[in-house]
Amino acid sequence: MTPALPLPQSSGVPNPWAVLFAQDANQDLDFDEGLEDMDDLDPKPPSRRPLVLILLLLVVAGVGYFMLDPGAFSTLSNLITAPASKTAAPEGPAKTPSPSMAKTTSPAHPPVPTFQEGQLVSVVAKPGGPAFMKLSSDAQAKQPGPLVKTGEMLTILDGALVNNAWVYLVHTKSGASGWIQENQLKAQS
Repeated sequence: MTPALPLPQSSGVPNPWAVLFAQDANQDLDFDEGLEDMDDLDPKPPSRRPLVLILLLLVVAGVGYFMLDPGAFSTLSNLITAPASKTAAPEGPAKTPSPSMAKTTSPAHPPVPTFQEGQLVSVVAKPGGPAFMKLSSDAQAKQPGPLVKTGEMLTILDGALVNNAWVYLVHTKSGASGWIQENQLKAQS
């Protein structure tokens, strides 16, 4: 027989072991109870409303700018479309026709252009003429364009034959573009 250990009896204070073993063994301990409350604290995704409003404001400002200055759109479109009109340059050195050869053509044969795309030219100053030359926004010289100083360096972007004379789309170092007649340009070496 095994001896039993007597439990000391105290006056009204239960034994701590008795309290521990007296709890219900089938009691469900719910540790997930606090996690359900944390689902309410999930942050909301950021709102895209300010980004949409800024984008809308930029579109409205851009449309307003082009509505107030229609020439800005044509200048912008000339800058975008003019480089795409370039054709592949032939292999070997490029031959530029002389100005005298360009002027000795008959009306049945179109004149040979004096300048080529990408060539640097300057504005010719007429004796006693103004210090500035006005470019045109179109090849037919119906709409005025930006001013350029005589002697200013320009880059040829494109050329067009108008009334049996060549006019060239030129680009200034300041970023302006416009059309100018062939006789107002001089090639730079």
